[in-house]
Amino acid sequence: MQWNEWKPWYERITADLGINPARDMESAKLLAVFLASRSSGTDELEALIRGKDAIVFGPAPFTNHDFGDSVKISAGSSAESLAGKGIIPDILVTDLDGDVSAQAEANRKGAFAVIHAHGDNMNEVREWVPKFIAPVIGTTQAKPIKGIHNFGGFTDGDRAVFLAIHFGAQRIHLVGFDFVNPSVKPGGNPSLKKVKMGYARQLIEFASRTYGTEILPETD
Repeated sequence: MQWNEWKPWYERITADLGINPARDMESAKLLAVFLASRSSGTDELEALIRGKDAIVFGPAPFTNHDFGDSVKISAGSSAESLAGKGIIPDILVTDLDGDVSAQAEANRKGAFAVIHAHGDNMNEVREWVPKFIAPVIGTTQAKPIKGIHNFGGFTDGDRAVFLAIHFGAQRIHLVGFDFVNPSVKPGGNPSLKKVKMGYARQLIEFASRTYGTEILPETD
């Protein structure tokens, strides 16, 4: 997804949820400072994904463990549940929410970290980004800047889908996604979570219609 495609979505979401675009940009610039000395990593991501099936894991429980040679992409807090099953993702997509230590551990064990900056996680960027080792790249939901990418998407889950599409996944399987009754972290706002997951669902459906990449829901 190019910026001109994403911008209308971004403007709609920021208006609906009261998000301050200036703070999103401030966070992106902060992340860029922390990642300035690191290589871009996009060639490595393309090598991991292009032409392959990708599985994007959400935080909801799942039972199927037969993933074959698919590229495993962890969205946000799903890294913790994957670790409990002995699964190390190939790629993790995170805005540094939830159990970030589990995400950093997955990165230390070889997962490619795609770290997202937004207006509400600048403290987490300062605290956690230095603890992630290469390979790592940064993303934003605002207009991309030097060293910080925007592949499209709003929540960790749909950003992971857009990432897989951008880098040439043949097919995408969704595992552990519950758009109707999403899990809410302690202290979280259930109503806000439902609104966010509503956007995640709309964005994934948009991606499926627009880019020609088959996106398959989880099956038993």
